[in-house]
Amino acid sequence: MKIVVYGAGVMANYVKEAIINSGNEFLGFVDPLGKGNFDTLKNKDIDYDAIIDFSHFSLLEEILEIAEKKKVPLLIAATGHNREQNEKIKKISEKIPIIKATNTSIGVNILNEITAYATKLLKGFDIEVIEKHHNRKIDAPSGTANTLVEIINKNLAEEYEEEYKIVYGREGNSKRTEKEIGVHSIRAGNIVGEHTVIYSKNDEIIEIKHEALSRKIFSDGSVKAIGYLKDKKPGMYTCLLYTSPSPRDGLLS
Repeated sequence: MKIVVYGAGVMANYVKEAIINSGNEFLGFVDPLGKGNFDTLKNKDIDYDAIIDFSHFSLLEEILEIAEKKKVPLLIAATGHNREQNEKIKKISEKIPIIKATNTSIGVNILNEITAYATKLLKGFDIEVIEKHHNRKIDAPSGTANTLVEIINKNLAEEYEEEYKIVYGREGNSKRTEKEIGVHSIRAGNIVGEHTVIYSKNDEIIEIKHEALSRKIFSDGSVKAIGYLKDKKPGMYTCLLYTSPSPRDGLLS
């Protein structure tokens, strides 16, 4: 596959390496600030088979436009999109295959599955989500943490017909209520990424944790994911698809 990468930062360079190591062809970075090979792909006569987006949510309109026009699969690994943007992504997925992933590592996508299952089993447990990242990360909570919270609340609603209140950080003198999910963000040093879901009730604690030791896991996962989309029909696909055979693989419901 001939692949272009939106973005020209640290992650984009890891993706370039992963593309080359996988035997695919890297066609260049796209960056409007002039740090890439192209400032835009609009009106450019370039032959490519897929797009991987590790840029910024503000570039979404252009990325969707060119992906739709070119009829190529798209992996969106940038985070921070608002509700309106997410709706646009879903609409375009009716015309091309898309994966929107807040985290492209195999381990985190397995973490999502485990969290969904554990949430249904551990009724009445207090639930807290803690995420840690380097001190240069802009958004908080992380996209991965937000996805975990969405998974937890979705499974609480399915199993117990109720959603919990989400509390971001804690301060003051009020005690924790029963039906809430605590979300905490830590920014320090060069932490690549760590996500922990804590379930606690009475005298026992269960922790489910994933720690990234390098950004390579995200770049390798992104190339596997875009490879999966090759020749797929239009639709929104999950990022678990390349981890192992599972009934949950494929199109999102």
